[in-house]
Amino acid sequence: MFGMEDFLDFAAETLGVPKGTLTPETAYGSIPEWDSVMHLRLVMETEARSGSSIPLEEVPNLKTLGDFAPYFKS
Repeated sequence: MFGMEDFLDFAAETLGVPKGTLTPETAYGSIPEWDSVMHLRLVMETEARSGSSIPLEEVPNLKTLGDFAPYFKS
């Protein structure tokens, strides 16, 4: 199982920001790198990396990196 720190490192890599700069409270749109295109990429990469499936209707509810936690599991 992946932990939050693992996800934050993964999110930093996906968004192209330095590791250690993101927190679970980092919100969509709060950094320039996390725009609508990168939001969808983060969803798809999370699914691919963890083998989870994020229901389409849940995607708009993923407003912070912490919201991704239930989906980032092994």
